[in-house]
Amino acid sequence: MTDRDRPRTSGPYVVSLTDPEATDRALVGGKSANLARLTAAGMPVPSGFCVTTVAYRRLVDDEALRDSIGELSDLDPTDTEAIAAAGAAVRERIRDLEVPAEVRDAIENAYDEHASGPEDAYAVRSSATAEDLPEASFAGQQETFLNVRGIDDLVDRVRACVASLFTDRAIAYRARNDISHEEVALSVAVQRMLEPDTSGILFTADPTTGNRRITSIEAGLGLGEALVSGAATADSVRFDTRSADIVDYEVNDQRVAVRSNPEGGTETIELRPRDRTKRVLTDEQVRTLAALGEDVEELFGRPQDVEWCLEDGDVYLVQSRPITSLFPVPSPEPDDDRLHVYVSLGHAQAFAEAMPPLVRDIWLSYTQTTFAEFGFGAETQWAAEAGGRVYMDVTTFLRTPGVRNGVPNYMAGTSEPMGDALEDLLERRGDAFRDDRSVVDTVAAAPTLAGSAWTATKASVPFVSSMLDGLPGAFVGDPALPANEEAKWTAWGTNIAAAVRATDDTADRVRAVFDSLDEAIDFPPAGPLFAALIAGEVLAGLFPDAPEDVNAVGRGFPNEVVTRINLGLGDLADVARAHPAVADALRRDASLEEIESVDGGEVFAAALEEFLAEFGHRATGEIDVSRPRWCEDPSGLIATVRANLEHGAAGEHREHVRQMQREAIASARRLEHRADRGALGPIRRRLVRRLVRTYRGYIQTREYPKQGAAYMFAAWRDVLREAGETLATQGTLDAAEDVWFLRADELLAALAGDPIEVDIGVRRAEFECYASMDAPPVLTSEGEAPSPKRDREDVPDGALVGTGVSGGVVEGRARVVRDPTEETIEKGEILVAPSSDPGWTPLFLNASGMVVEVGGRMSHGALVAREYGLPAVVSVSEATRRIETGQRIRVDGTNGTVELLE
Repeated sequence: MTDRDRPRTSGPYVVSLTDPEATDRALVGGKSANLARLTAAGMPVPSGFCVTTVAYRRLVDDEALRDSIGELSDLDPTDTEAIAAAGAAVRERIRDLEVPAEVRDAIENAYDEHASGPEDAYAVRSSATAEDLPEASFAGQQETFLNVRGIDDLVDRVRACVASLFTDRAIAYRARNDISHEEVALSVAVQRMLEPDTSGILFTADPTTGNRRITSIEAGLGLGEALVSGAATADSVRFDTRSADIVDYEVNDQRVAVRSNPEGGTETIELRPRDRTKRVLTDEQVRTLAALGEDVEELFGRPQDVEWCLEDGDVYLVQSRPITSLFPVPSPEPDDDRLHVYVSLGHAQAFAEAMPPLVRDIWLSYTQTTFAEFGFGAETQWAAEAGGRVYMDVTTFLRTPGVRNGVPNYMAGTSEPMGDALEDLLERRGDAFRDDRSVVDTVAAAPTLAGSAWTATKASVPFVSSMLDGLPGAFVGDPALPANEEAKWTAWGTNIAAAVRATDDTADRVRAVFDSLDEAIDFPPAGPLFAALIAGEVLAGLFPDAPEDVNAVGRGFPNEVVTRINLGLGDLADVARAHPAVADALRRDASLEEIESVDGGEVFAAALEEFLAEFGHRATGEIDVSRPRWCEDPSGLIATVRANLEHGAAGEHREHVRQMQREAIASARRLEHRADRGALGPIRRRLVRRLVRTYRGYIQTREYPKQGAAYMFAAWRDVLREAGETLATQGTLDAAEDVWFLRADELLAALAGDPIEVDIGVRRAEFECYASMDAPPVLTSEGEAPSPKRDREDVPDGALVGTGVSGGVVEGRARVVRDPTEETIEKGEILVAPSSDPGWTPLFLNASGMVVEVGGRMSHGALVAREYGLPAVVSVSEATRRIETGQRIRVDGTNGTVELLE
């Protein structure tokens, strides 16, 4: 809650909706403030007044009640029984309070001013200060009373609204959103009661797809309460605001409607059969509502959820609040007024989590630099941000004939849902990517297009040549030692890191981070790795009926980076086993300093230091350079060692790798034997032997590029963190960690002595809001997040569907881990995680299976799962929310499904 939302402690007890003070959220709450803004803008809003938060403070000015409200802060938001008991006690205290005379007098005066007679009816609606916020709508948390008649009934309903601030769901909602029960307050909106023929809800953006060009309307007969309660099914309308066309109108069977009762309150009536299937809205009424919705969105500056009524042909607005569920639109917006399509950089890296602004600036610059280096045009905006993530604009490729149809398949190799979403978008809206220029324009543009293509080709040739350097030799010669490949990538990463750190000036080092991006995309030759990938594909093609053997050939590499990480952690556990005092200290969760002080502790600390010397520059979510590296915080590694200590045996981890080596050799022999048939058998056998040798010789180098890049990431982090420390020491920032919430230009300006004129707290809150969102792999400039259902007939009822990346089936207890620096996994549990970059490697040591929300067949987690023989499914949407720790699940890595057995 920001300062402007904090309840007022002084002011009037009642204000009219036409009073300028009624737009003050702190005085009248979110709902009433929005109604007042609509009124001031000349929108059709029923007349009325607001009982303010000052009146609320006066009403609850009771010591025992204040104590009861204060105690709510101690409740666990998941303890429903405790919340129910505490909430009931608070509500009972409020209902027993007398409304102070001065508050009642103010309500009566406003009532007399607005009422034309005792028969007048009013709608009485709660309006909390922490309501209808951009980040939390609080929809339906407090009470509404309709058709309230007479001053006594009105005062009683105002008090009932106040009590509803402490319903069970409102208490839990505030607790989950970290909003103080003591700071929040409630106002009550009192408006003329409408007797609508029709009412409903209008969303100025499609809440299902996120498309900002589609207005979605739900409409029913009578009062809207029938729709809200679910007693009636509304007509559903989708309207395209750009073309002004009704996209579709679905008529539903409305059996009941809610009407006002002449004696007060409401009643539900049965509709006549002939009225149940009539269209509720005419085309003209749909257009009128849509136009009014556009005006409301323009007034508030963001998509709105609007409640409306039609009374005697006139439209009235009775509520407007932000649609909080929408994922943000990519920014900056394209300037050509055409549909653009973006793919998530995070999904491509199997890391779809939000990153703070300064980190986003790095990857926005990196993406822009990459496309420019390939000759695609530095003037084009190739990167955008949305919801704390970085997205790449792939519209140019979708508009290019001959390339367009291959884009979904190419992207599916990175993320199957990404490929599916692009394919769905092309099927539905393919015309938007076809060039609509005239023949004359096309001919005129041909030289420019050809020049761009030639420029891109020239820029690509050196890159492709470098990447494929050494590929032929990988097939015909003996595989080079993996250490040679690792040295090459390590030198690349450490050289960039050294260049970034070369200067003593902080501002120059920060500039060097962004200047290093050209070198960051100048990769060393990767021909041997490509040779391994090609060999693997050929083997899979030759033996489609033996996928187990083909997969097994790619296991058992003691020199592979991930294997070395896990072996190192296993060795640390063995050191602890050899020193019982160290093992005891680990079991009681002692600090590293405490471990060093016990017998054998120095030996353990030295072994850990040796491990960190090789891998300390790695981290969880390491492309987010705001996150600590292992050398800064090894607590997650120690937790893994502790878990291994409890469930493993000395040397078991190394024997596991040796067993995988034996299985790989046996599988290779079986493949050779299968090939050695017929007259050409000896030739095929030699071919398979060569393919296996190439595959095994170089596939273990697949993690070396990331190992090298991690040196560069660590250097970027060090420089930017040091800049934050400098600004914090100068008093420019409150804390060094605040640096991550600056933009790059703001950081450089601050280092030059300029004041920081941004609200770090607001940016931090925005980032936390983004972090709670699930980012779509594909997003359009209209805000649509295409996500076609992956319908399959072979999926068990209720099973989650993803991409199977490592075959086999395993059943076990799930362990949901969102941050491996704070949580670990026990032996035999199934890891359920949001991502699976190299920072998650320690958790694979004990896992029996894996479920990940993002990723594809070539993502880090998929590769590790196949190497370790763990059944694994990736791209399982919302897996960390739909699966709970301890729940028994079945992971089918062959068919790509996850069954919830409990």
